Amino acid sequence: MRDIYLEVQRQGKLLEQIANSLPDSDDKIADHEMRLRKLEMRMWQAIGGFGFLAAIVSPLIAVMTR
Repeated sequence: MRDIYLEVQRQGKLLEQIANSLPDSDDKIADHEMRLRKLEMRMWQAIGGFGFLAAIVSPLIAVMTR
């Protein structure tokens, strides 16, 4: 019985060490949010760039086809 108790204690300590070595979920969430914000910013920049190009190219084509 004592052997079982010691083994359970040893495994508990190992599990605690493993749990302490894993990164916190808050850190993962913060990192994920930062990545999403950067992606959103890049998407809006691309959409703005394409909109700007569309606004400039359309009048240029109209002038060139006259």
